[in-house]
Amino acid sequence: MFNEALYGAPRFRVPRCPISSNNGSKRKKLLLIVFPLLRAAMIIVFVTLVFLRMRYRREGKVPIPVQADLLATRGRILYYELVQATDEFSESNFIGSGSFGSIYKGILRNGTIIAVKVFNLQLEGAFKSFETKCEVLPNLRHRNLTKVISSCSNLDFKALVLEYMPNGTLDK
Repeated sequence: MFNEALYGAPRFRVPRCPISSNNGSKRKKLLLIVFPLLRAAMIIVFVTLVFLRMRYRREGKVPIPVQADLLATRGRILYYELVQATDEFSESNFIGSGSFGSIYKGILRNGTIIAVKVFNLQLEGAFKSFETKCEVLPNLRHRNLTKVISSCSNLDFKALVLEYMPNGTLDK
């Protein structure tokens, strides 16, 4: 009683709810239509921009050097070719070591200089690392990654053949 701001059904002995103007209701309906349309438009624009960026990157690839291009068409390189190229993985061709193996410099018969990452299969995770790198690295480009040219794999030996980067590390 005596609460003038209280409205409801007449059975509760309170005044009926005042009828609001249609302006608020029309505004709500408009917002319910406009916001989903704006959201959909933003999603379409975003997807379009992502698609265009991917297309631009794909078309704007850095050209592959001729010697690497010739090698890439050959597919996998044979184990004995890597043994010959690295002088049986000699200490003089040792460049460094990574988390799962050693890297050697090699020169193929056609004169192409390569880097060979030989995976130490005794280390846990080396086989999985080799498989992942074979799958992922050929599709990546980064200023600190050399291009994967080929691979060599048998039961006891796994290696990636990479472009050789002279003069130190890639980050320098």
